[in-house]
Amino acid sequence: MSIVFFVLILIIATVFSNALDTKIKFLPRAIIQIMMGLALSFIPNFNHFNLNPEVFMLAIIAPLMFYDGMNTNIVKLKRTLSNTFSLAIGLAVVTIILVGYLGYALLPHIPIALAFALAAIITPTDAVAVSSVTENLDLPNEAMLSLKNESLFNDASGIVMFDLALTAFHTGHFSPVLSIFNYLYVFFGGLIVGWIVGWLFVRLQLLLIETDIDNPNIIVPINFIKPFAIYLLAEMFDTSGILAVVAAGLIQSTQAQSLRLTSTKTQMVSKTTYEIFTNLMNGFVFILLGVSFPTVIYDITNEGRQVSSLGYLILVGIILYIVMIIIRYLWVTLKLANIRIRPADKVLNHFLIAINGIHGTITLSMAFSIPIVLHGKIFPFRNDIIFIAATVIILSLLVPSIILPLMLPAKTYSYSLEDISTYRQKMIEYAIKRVHDADEDPVETQAVIATLRSQQSILQRPKRNATYKILQKCFNLEEKLLQEMVDNGEISVKQQTFYERMSLFQSFQLHQSFIQHFMYRARFYFIKLSHRFKRRIKQVDPLVVTKKFNNARDELAQVENEISPQIFAYLREHLNADNRAEIHWIEEYYRERHRRFQNNTRANEIQEELFINAFQNEYNFIQEQLGKKNISRELASLLYEQVSNDEWVYMQNDSIYA
Repeated sequence: MSIVFFVLILIIATVFSNALDTKIKFLPRAIIQIMMGLALSFIPNFNHFNLNPEVFMLAIIAPLMFYDGMNTNIVKLKRTLSNTFSLAIGLAVVTIILVGYLGYALLPHIPIALAFALAAIITPTDAVAVSSVTENLDLPNEAMLSLKNESLFNDASGIVMFDLALTAFHTGHFSPVLSIFNYLYVFFGGLIVGWIVGWLFVRLQLLLIETDIDNPNIIVPINFIKPFAIYLLAEMFDTSGILAVVAAGLIQSTQAQSLRLTSTKTQMVSKTTYEIFTNLMNGFVFILLGVSFPTVIYDITNEGRQVSSLGYLILVGIILYIVMIIIRYLWVTLKLANIRIRPADKVLNHFLIAINGIHGTITLSMAFSIPIVLHGKIFPFRNDIIFIAATVIILSLLVPSIILPLMLPAKTYSYSLEDISTYRQKMIEYAIKRVHDADEDPVETQAVIATLRSQQSILQRPKRNATYKILQKCFNLEEKLLQEMVDNGEISVKQQTFYERMSLFQSFQLHQSFIQHFMYRARFYFIKLSHRFKRRIKQVDPLVVTKKFNNARDELAQVENEISPQIFAYLREHLNADNRAEIHWIEEYYRERHRRFQNNTRANEIQEELFINAFQNEYNFIQEQLGKKNISRELASLLYEQVSNDEWVYMQNDSIYA
């Protein structure tokens, strides 16, 4: 099976598991993804596939850690920096040492260096996994902040110690003094490299902004390759590539204010791209665990040992998991990390920090990064280490999922879905009223209003028959208006006939089925090609034909320009709660028809100005409601985000004004 097909299947499985996660609320997403991987392992020739271990750190961990650093609140990180390093360095190193010796005592047949490698693998925590377990629970903010900041740096501690352990196993030599200096060089060297290169990348992006070439086709690829380039550069200097990308992400976070000068479209595309990619990579790893689990079990049970050894490895995983919880609890209880918590909540918060030391992507990636072959032979005890690591991951996901709902209340919000709908409707109506008050061209005003109304996300779909009935009344009104224009001498009978033919043709198209429409379009293109062929035979000048067409089109546009405002006025007069969806659909139909005939620079300028004012009025409405305390800050933030998204969709989409 090719690696391309294998990766494609894993990506499809990740997407499917994310869809299941929206329906299955009682299991963490990571558990669903592991189960999805287990299901995939039953596909023939799928369960014994191995990816190159070197791929994990570069292709998966580097962008994930960069994204975590980029989304870290630098102000809060500075405030809790001492506690963060206490947990990420002090607690991590102590845990690796204690668990390493305990692992060697429980597994005396493996070399002590590999026991420490196992300890380094299962020590790092995963903030994403914590979020998946606690997303519906009201976890105290200080506890969550400590866990998130800890996971940002203890990954690097685990990786550095893991590399030292593997080096000691390869060479057979271990020097505590040299190891300490090596640890410091790798740790802080990675931070320095990431800081410098990250700053250079930021300066490059600011330069692109200043020169007005910061479009998504340039900025997004640069941001995408940034973590890979920084990781590889740091590894060239034998420093921590992971810490380098974390430092670069933090630099990106500190310069967020300056980088906001880039276009809204670029910001939105960059943010969306990274969110999708990181979500995909997180799911990818857990599904791979499920796929590989049966293979690991098969290899362990076929190494000449009894099946009972599998049970013993599970027991070792359980013991190591419990010991790590105890070490974490004692660390915060003994105030080795002094977290700001009210005295009454200390016991609960300490327990939450201990039990939420959930392991995920980093642990699994390090386990899979163990070489498959060493000196031409299968790497010893690789399957044992992966199996124990997988056991710890599953325990760290399941135990909090069972215990925390019993201890913590469900997450509550300061607003309901009804509040969101109500104030969004009010906000849009407020903006629409201001667009009306601007007293601009009525057709362009209706075009903007129709677009604004589409933000209301009406769930009711327009009814086909009801839509056609209203549309037929509009066509009848057009005929009446045309006849009045002929009677008043405003247009000729030829122009009236031409317009009615166009209107009749569109009415016919609207009532066609898909197949009828397809056949009609095919016939139309065939006739068009035939006419072109005849013109070539008769040697008709195409410029003459084009001029005649443009003149006819201009005449049609003049007639349509007189009729459209009255059609829009008619629709607004007959709008009610029962036909809202149908009226809005017909408005959109006439607006698009008008745009096709009347598209010009002045119309585009009017629409753009009205859109800018409308969105600004939506922002003003939110600020006004917040000032009156009618809405909470959380609801205001949500509405701000929705307006920002709408603004990007409508203002940055050049096709609207093309």
